[in-house]
Amino acid sequence: MTESSGPRVAVFAPSPALVCTFEYADDDGKDVDIALNVGGQGPWVARAVSALGATPVLVVPLGGDTGRAAHHLLINEGLDLRAVDVQAAIACFVEERRHGERSCIRDARPGRFGQREIDEIYSAGLSAALDAEVCIITGSPWEDHLDPTLITRLCGDLAELGRPTVADLSGEQLDAALEGGVDWLKIAHDELALDDPEGAPDDALWAEVERLAGAGGHTRNVIVSRSADEPALALVDGHRSLVTAPRLTPVDSRGSGDTMTAALAVGVAEGRPIDELLRRAAAAGAANAVHKGSASPHPSLVAHLAPEVRVERLDGAGGTPEG
Repeated sequence: MTESSGPRVAVFAPSPALVCTFEYADDDGKDVDIALNVGGQGPWVARAVSALGATPVLVVPLGGDTGRAAHHLLINEGLDLRAVDVQAAIACFVEERRHGERSCIRDARPGRFGQREIDEIYSAGLSAALDAEVCIITGSPWEDHLDPTLITRLCGDLAELGRPTVADLSGEQLDAALEGGVDWLKIAHDELALDDPEGAPDDALWAEVERLAGAGGHTRNVIVSRSADEPALALVDGHRSLVTAPRLTPVDSRGSGDTMTAALAVGVAEGRPIDELLRRAAAAGAANAVHKGSASPHPSLVAHLAPEVRVERLDGAGGTPEG
């Protein structure tokens, strides 16, 4: 990854993971490639930000032997790394891929942060966001790993300081961000607070999207990513849209939602018109799924796919995103 001359996008990434992947080319296991990298939502989003032409400012706590190894890997990626030294080791996964299918062999969850470490992580996140045009807030898959008040503090203070935010969270961490206030929310379809998101009627889906848009007393834009067979739902400046990307043959869809989040943030930082922003976000998610590797869309493919994305305005509105 090389540093871009594009806008700066801060990525708050409290839950990195050291990932070792064994990739087998055949059944006998004799031909194997081994890859060691830093995964987790935040680093994936940061790589997508870079691929899309912006400069990621990655805020990440690193501790233990796994954190030290991750630090060496990250400093070679050419991003603006804001590492926070903590005592607790970061998570570690050992996985294998056979016939295109990925499975986890062993995993170790991260340790807990101390209160002073939480304050250091918060301060680093706030500083990085103020050095950037927009800040992406990611979370942790282990809800008891991260004190949700950290997210509320960060989102609330960034709102007070007028720095645009894009959040991609779920569960208690999502509620914490909504309480603090975010400008853009990207959420996966299956994370909606509905008994059966897959089978919910359109009216119920839009009602939940509108609830999220106004939760916590803040007005925000909401994007709901869905499977490749279903259009994304977008509520931007109070107007509903369906966003449909071309159906391409998937190779590895992991990280496509994170890629969409990155594209939204880059588009906001660049001040793109709403339709163009939505097209590029959907195109980035589709481009990520056609090759191996999480959140690493080919920028030329994104540029070519974006005009093929259909944005259907359900109320005929248009404009340029605020914030």
